[in-house]
Amino acid sequence: MNVKSPTHKTLKRLIPPLTVWAIGKILETPSVKGSVMELDGIAYKKRHEAAKSIKRGVKNARSNSSWVAAGAAAIVIGIGLMTKATRK
Repeated sequence: MNVKSPTHKTLKRLIPPLTVWAIGKILETPSVKGSVMELDGIAYKKRHEAAKSIKRGVKNARSNSSWVAAGAAAIVIGIGLMTKATRK
């Protein structure tokens, strides 16, 4: 029979809120705040660069639509030839 003591139950209930409180206090320290802001800035910059790159790719694809169509056709033909080659 596995009977838990009242102290054990109380400790199990207190640990999660205490952990959240402690992590909150750590995140509020100036050095951690600065590091988090720096990481946020890096993440924002990378996201901005990725969005810019996608826009540039779409612009390039629109201006070279014939090449995009030829490339897509080549891929489809290549897949078809590989499928044909794998059949007996």
